[in-house]
Amino acid sequence: MTKQIDIFGQCCKDYFAGDTDAKILVHSDLADTEELQASYLFRSYRDMPIHEKKAMELARGKILDIGACAGAHSLYLQNMGYDVTAIDISPGCCEVMEKRGLKNVIYGDIFDFKQGEFDTIYLLMNGIGIAGTMPNLPELFEYLKSFLTPSGKIVFDSSDLQYLYLDSGKAQNIPINNDRYYGEIVYNLQYKNLFSKDFFWLFADPYIVEAIASECGYNMHFVTKGPHYDYLACLV
Repeated sequence: MTKQIDIFGQCCKDYFAGDTDAKILVHSDLADTEELQASYLFRSYRDMPIHEKKAMELARGKILDIGACAGAHSLYLQNMGYDVTAIDISPGCCEVMEKRGLKNVIYGDIFDFKQGEFDTIYLLMNGIGIAGTMPNLPELFEYLKSFLTPSGKIVFDSSDLQYLYLDSGKAQNIPINNDRYYGEIVYNLQYKNLFSKDFFWLFADPYIVEAIASECGYNMHFVTKGPHYDYLACLV
């Protein structure tokens, strides 16, 4: 696993230690710089958006939370009595999760993970974005099969970025580029004087995800749809 600057980990550690103003600056090649407050990463069930609350209701059996960050979802599910494994590529986040009381935390890359089978796999906060680009999404879906029980499911959310291309008249001006899907965004993260390397993160429209999932042997069920082309779905 290649060592990266631990933007999320350092931010979460500082917030956990008392810096309530800690925040990450999110730079991208598509939109203006946005702020991600560390407090949001520590949200309780009460403060979760509706689609995340619905995702928590879908929990069954043994659970794997991929990209668990500060453990908001994992802690809630563990407190509800579930056997939860939280995995994150950030050592700082893993340290924070353990200090917050999560019993089973794994520091590592999901693509190096080889342990056990799970009934519910979570990829929340646009977790399927770890595929990076659309051609990698089938590989991700196929890989996750190795962790699913026969009746298991993958719960994820994402957004169709077409709304960014709607002009005032609501006509769609989605760019067509054979070399790059319009939901493949280049990000760079900043925390204080720390900067990440540029990386791709995928936002996938639900119809292409459904088609790819079907090719990989899954059935996709929509759970909720939001006002900005965001959605929660389940693969079985």
